[in-house]
Amino acid sequence: MDETNSGYRRIRSAIERLAGADEAPPLQTLADEAGLSPFHFQRSFVSLAGVTPKEFSQALALERAKQSLSQAASVMEAAWGAGLSGPSRLHDLFIGAEGMTPGEFKQGGAGLRLRWAMAETLLGTIWLAASERGVTSLVFSHGATATQLIASASAKLPLAQWKEDAAGLAPVITELQRRMQGLGPSRPLGLALSGTALRLKVWQALMTVPEGQVLSYGQLAQLVGAPKAVRAVASCVAANPIAYLIPCHRVIRANADFGEYRWGPQTKRALLGLELARAG
Repeated sequence: MDETNSGYRRIRSAIERLAGADEAPPLQTLADEAGLSPFHFQRSFVSLAGVTPKEFSQALALERAKQSLSQAASVMEAAWGAGLSGPSRLHDLFIGAEGMTPGEFKQGGAGLRLRWAMAETLLGTIWLAASERGVTSLVFSHGATATQLIASASAKLPLAQWKEDAAGLAPVITELQRRMQGLGPSRPLGLALSGTALRLKVWQALMTVPEGQVLSYGQLAQLVGAPKAVRAVASCVAANPIAYLIPCHRVIRANADFGEYRWGPQTKRALLGLELARAG
């Protein structure tokens, strides 16, 4: 596992370097910084990221995002066709897919048992929390300790019980690592969410946006049937508690600028660069 984590960190440093650069550094420079030969660096990068460093850099250009934005209508049509705009079944979804009723949340999580774990991924250290019904929180830690992250999470659910369970959550973490590397899903992952009707609808809509596709805040507002509530929809995107699995990083500005991200603009650039490159 240490060797795997070392591989993640090495390639993650290169991804961060490329995501923050106006002009991509030469392959030799990236390889030197990783302490590898160009051949082994490239092979390791492709193995973990699913694309070459050059393909990743090219995907960060605005042209790729603009092309994806222009194709967003077909994604929206598919989501509408699947019934997203039909009669609301949000409470059913709340219980079945999302797992926590409004009453449970208002009670501060009384009786709710939450397990948590931290793990390395290609795009950073994550902190994951889950109930027996599914994942309730997934964040990029960015240097925060488990104690700090639990304190933040427990402020919203002060009566819930928290327990570290790396072994029990290992299958979920392995699946997350697979997906971040561009590998197809190998098992379903349940989510357990709590939020207003609009938030749930926005988060549900985000999960219809496939990897390699982006849409604007305005397009997302249309998708959820609230075309005049772009700001409200944007606030729902910003409040997303589950990074990556609810892909709020796939919402960008109408001019194709990647914009801000709850877990940092560089993480968003890395996520989008990898996904756009894999779809290219």
